[in-house]
Amino acid sequence: MTTSDFQPIYQCPAIAGPVKPAAQLRWLLVDEQSQALDRNDPTLQQIELSVRFDYLVIRAPGMLRLDIPVDVLEDDEEAFEEARLDGRALRVVSEGQLADAWFSKLLERPVRLVKLHPEENLTA
Repeated sequence: MTTSDFQPIYQCPAIAGPVKPAAQLRWLLVDEQSQALDRNDPTLQQIELSVRFDYLVIRAPGMLRLDIPVDVLEDDEEAFEEARLDGRALRVVSEGQLADAWFSKLLERPVRLVKLHPEENLTA
């Protein structure tokens, strides 16, 4: 664990605090065509993130809290799909219907929260 700016979701504001390096830039928000959402969406800038008891805690005005487990790794290769970020193909897995519904309600359009395959890296 380290203390520094930590950005678990690519399009959301960074947080400060003790974090697991493996959770840095692990999630991505995508549209119906699996294209990454714009990082500059003002609604996404209202999101508050924290890590508590190995859960990524997501809060936004007018929304219930959403908790996503940090350390759950998908081991079924068939569950992975492709998402695109700046023309780059990435292997991702969906975080599920609850997370998708939460972000879709917040942004008032279909959105999915996906987690990168452990071998993928957004900083590369």
